[in-house]
Amino acid sequence: MSVSGVDVGRLARTALLITFVTAVFVLLAAEQLSGNVLRVGIGAIGAVAFVTAITSFLIAAGQYYDESATS
Repeated sequence: MSVSGVDVGRLARTALLITFVTAVFVLLAAEQLSGNVLRVGIGAIGAVAFVTAITSFLIAAGQYYDESATS
């Protein structure tokens, strides 16, 4: 399934996986950490999730670019 050539299914599955893994790590951090360390931990986990989401979007867009360049 693609809209404007970008593989929406792959992007959605990756976003769902990133969301699930981020939620698990935040819950684990909340159990183990407290105070300011918890805030820093959640910020770091969120930053990694954000970078991972950007990377997955670039991979999906790169696949679209490769397909359009060969056509």
